[in-house]
Order: sequence, then structure tokens, then C-alpha cells
Amino acid sequence: MTPLLKMEGIYKEFPGVVAVDHVDLELGHAEVLALIGENGAGKSTMMKILGGAYVPEGGRILIDGKETDVSSPQKALDSGISVIYQELNYLNYMSIAENLFLGRLPVKGGKGNRVDHKKLREESMRIQKIIGLDAWDPMTTLEELSVGEKQLVEIGKAYARNVRVLVMDEPTSALNDKETERLFELIRMVKADGISVIYISHKLDEIMAVSDRVQVMRDGKSVGVRKTSEITKDDMVTMMVGRQISDMYPITPLEPGTPVLEVRGLCSGFVRDVNFTLHASEVLGLYGLMGAGCEEILQCIFGAKPIESGEIFVEGQRKEIRSPRAAVAAGMAYVPSERKTEGLVLPQSVRENITLSVIDSFQRPLHLDTKGEVELAGQWAERLNVKTPSLETPVESLSGGNQQKVILAKWMMTHPKILLLNEPTKGIDVGAKVEIYKLIEQFCREGLGVILLSSEMAEVMYTTNRILVVHDGRITGEYSRAEATQDKIMRSAIGE
Repeated sequence: MTPLLKMEGIYKEFPGVVAVDHVDLELGHAEVLALIGENGAGKSTMMKILGGAYVPEGGRILIDGKETDVSSPQKALDSGISVIYQELNYLNYMSIAENLFLGRLPVKGGKGNRVDHKKLREESMRIQKIIGLDAWDPMTTLEELSVGEKQLVEIGKAYARNVRVLVMDEPTSALNDKETERLFELIRMVKADGISVIYISHKLDEIMAVSDRVQVMRDGKSVGVRKTSEITKDDMVTMMVGRQISDMYPITPLEPGTPVLEVRGLCSGFVRDVNFTLHASEVLGLYGLMGAGCEEILQCIFGAKPIESGEIFVEGQRKEIRSPRAAVAAGMAYVPSERKTEGLVLPQSVRENITLSVIDSFQRPLHLDTKGEVELAGQWAERLNVKTPSLETPVESLSGGNQQKVILAKWMMTHPKILLLNEPTKGIDVGAKVEIYKLIEQFCREGLGVILLSSEMAEVMYTTNRILVVHDGRITGEYSRAEATQDKIMRSAIGE
């Protein structure tokens, strides 16, 4: 049978780099194809070409065997192709109905510019029933919806346009478990309706659960296509980065030193009676299901969230931590989960982001010591292996893994004793994860105490000395690395 979509010999280059090097891709009718690879492998560039955001220097695209012009987003949409990017493209202050039919609002009499609100409501509710948002009034603004529900609206847009190819780029990066399962149900439903899906994700469990075939890219080339039923996660990792899955968690636990942080009776909001001790050279894992209170605990410790009661001790000294500034002064550093909105100043350079936490030290009476700033930023960029064309490159142009290294470099310049990591490998590829783990081990060897909060159970099981499990704002389990099992952790996470 002729494939629904065929991309032949796609070639795309940017100044100084070949992003996609003569790649072929086929998508069958009513099929889910997973497209995987490390950041920079070329998969997003391929999808931007398919969605009309980029025009390739070579190759062609065929729909049902016929060469098709998708040289603009509108032409791609007209050809039945819709791309849902990781950064959702919605209008927060417009209604569900207006977002679903943006640019195609029904008008009275089929012409003119008077919106037919009755028909808009009816058509919106028809789509909302399909995507599972029929409990909402069509005129509800998107600001009232959760991230997961906004994701469903994006899929609804595709339904409203009668698309044939739906591309999803990291669709679950901001979803909880329930929303993720709902998304999977919707993918199965659109597949049953004859729509084909290209699914991009770093989460290999998702790939195994939702796809029919897997195509792997590395360094701008396609390195293999396999049926999902005939490939393992180990195979995928090896194809992506050339290493076995057993090498994904390279941290060797160190012997913990003296206590660097003690939290006693911490209470704030629904966080209640949290007690634990963190030692020098130790990685302490923090795990809980969505909304369990893990992030709130870290924010309280760092002074980003007010504490109602409780005490915090740093190296045996009681500290009043009422602001992030006080936390930094006490020797703490905090890497947030949302690096683009909370950890970086995206338009600024790599140099400016690295030195942001200590910029006052470069201030001179009448000028900024730029030479010293460049020298120190360069040292940290080299030490953490930040891959960037230049220190003056805007940090927004770096891959997720390199952006995360910039944030780590920024905080390490303050010489912290305690490093609080909130989802440090979120949205980065397998190879970059390994680099982050090795940096964590390096920091521990220098005597830092690290708290690692992660929603990935394997990550906390294989990278930490101990694991604290949180449920409903309380610590409900504590396990050494040797004691920890998935069953024990999950039972504690659900409060059993």
C-alpha cells in the first residue's frame, strides 16, 4: 500500500552545520510512528520542514504518493498536516471555541464578518466531546484550563481541520499521569479514525506504550526503523547514543560526610511535619506523584515559599530562610524545573547567564570588569562542557541539556554547600542526562550535598544514596539505595 506520507532525501543545513542529512521517513495510514533521538539529532528540524516552518535545501514530500508543496505552515495545513509543538500555540484570553476555530470562525450566511456564535458553540461542543472537554462551556477562556486540557484543545484544532497527519512534539512534558493516560486514549482514538501520528518523546516508556514503529535519528541522519514490538528500550538507547541502558545512570554513591542540611518539623500549606538530614557528598532523592508536595518542600527550603513553622540548619547553624537571597547567603543553590521561565534569561548570552548570580563581583566604580567576567564564564563553560558556538551566543539557541549546564554553572559560581535540583533532566535527551548525572557525582566528590527531585522513579532509584517518598505533603517512606524497589516506592507514594 502507498504510504500516507513519505519524506524522501530531506536535506537541511544552517550556517556551519548540517541539521538533516538526506533523511527518508515513511508514515502509514492510521499509524503511530515514534521519532526519537538526542537533542540536536534533527528530529525537530524534520518536523518543522513537514509543518512548513522550514524549507529544505533538498528532498521532497509526498502525500498518498503525490509530491506536495508544504513550503509554508498554511500549505502544510491545507495538505492535512498539523504540528503540535512542545511550546503550545494557544491564545490564553480567548475561548475554547475561538481557539479551536482560530482563523476559521463560522460567519452568518457563510460570508461577511459577523460571527455565527450559535454555530460556533455547536461546532465547538462537537469537537469538545471528541477530545473529552465537553464538561466545559465553549466560551470558557483557556486561562481557566490546566496544561493538559490546553494540550487537548491543540489536538481539537487538528480535528476541526480534518487533518490526516498529526505531529506531537514532547506532548507529555507538562502533563501529570492522569492527563498523560487521557492523551494516550486520544491518540488511540484518532488512529482508529484513520489519522496518523508522528510522536516525538524522550520518554521511552511512552514510546513503547503508544507507537507502532520507531525511527531513530542521530547526528542529522536516520540510523534505523524498527517495529515497536521488535525493539527494546536498551536497543533504542544504543541506537540513539551508542551506549547500553545499564550505562544510563553512571553515579557511584559516595560515603556520606557530615550533615550539611537539617530540616525539622517543616510546615507550609499542605506540607506537614517534614524532617530529614542531608549529608556532604550525598545525593538524597525526593519522589512523589504529581501534587504530592515535593516541589513545595524544595521551595520552602530555598525561601521561595513561606514557612509556617519548622527549623532549617546549615552545617549545624540555625538559619532564617525567608527569601532565596537568604538561602543563597546560607550556601544553597536551586535549579528549577522550568529552566526557560525560571532559570534563564533566554535572550541574553551564555556568558551573561553564567555570571548572573555573581554579577556584583564584576562591578567596578565606573565600569563592568568584562574581561574578568568572560574569563570566569569561559572556565565554567569549559568545566561543565557547555556546547555553544560562543559565550556570546543567546542561551535560548542552546539545546535543553546545554541550557541546564548553564544554570548549573551559574549556581556553582556561588560555591554552594547544598544543591537543590528540581527535575534536573526534564525534557533533555539520554546523552545529556548522562552528562548531568556525571556532573552531580563530580559535585558530590567536592563535598556538596545534593537533593534530587524527580518524577522518574528509575532516576531516583539509580542516582541517589537514599530516597524520601512524599505523599499528601508528608514523608511516607525512606529507603536506602539497597532497600529501594519500585513496589516499595509506589506503595509509599500512594500512602499505603
